[in-house]
Amino acid sequence: MNCSSVIKKVGVFGGTFDPIHKGHIAVARAVRDELKLDQILMVVNNDQWMRNDPVLASPDDRYKMVKLALNGERNIEVSDVDIVRGGPTYTINTLVDLQKSLGSMVKLHLIVGSDSAMSMHIWKNSEKIPELATIVTVGRPGEVFDTELLDNFHPAKRALYVVGPMLNVSATQIRNLKQSNHSIKNLVTESVDNYIKTQKLYQ
Repeated sequence: MNCSSVIKKVGVFGGTFDPIHKGHIAVARAVRDELKLDQILMVVNNDQWMRNDPVLASPDDRYKMVKLALNGERNIEVSDVDIVRGGPTYTINTLVDLQKSLGSMVKLHLIVGSDSAMSMHIWKNSEKIPELATIVTVGRPGEVFDTELLDNFHPAKRALYVVGPMLNVSATQIRNLKQSNHSIKNLVTESVDNYIKTQKLYQ
């Protein structure tokens, strides 16, 4: 078989990563292994239009933290495609730009949490998302999730569901701990912890 004719499966895991934590990395690993993806791109949002709480670190700082956190990770890399484009981050634009840069031999898999999956119908040009990527919903252990709802949204290619790891960590929790001068070393990688301290983020 000609290796150049083999479709490469790439996961697209977007987020503000403010900051990236061990939970994000665990989810990426779980999806990579469960679906046997060739690569996962953790795409750092420039300005997430749906986010209610403020982004506290700059896009550059968040990109650098993700890059540090992923050092040594197998087939999980950071992407700045949204930052380079600038402005509000819309998933449809992310997918279009990635497909254009990666080429036609790449099959994109959009990785979203179960909460995000249920609000996809209000996303910009949401009806076009299934044409560009297979939707991979990551649920919590023990969560009851109706996959038929996603199948209805994603008629051309069956939506996938992956049970993620049991983790009790969030970026909001980490920022709150930093602001109250508590340690976050068990929640983020050592490299990210050191970067946050050096750059005096989330004070």
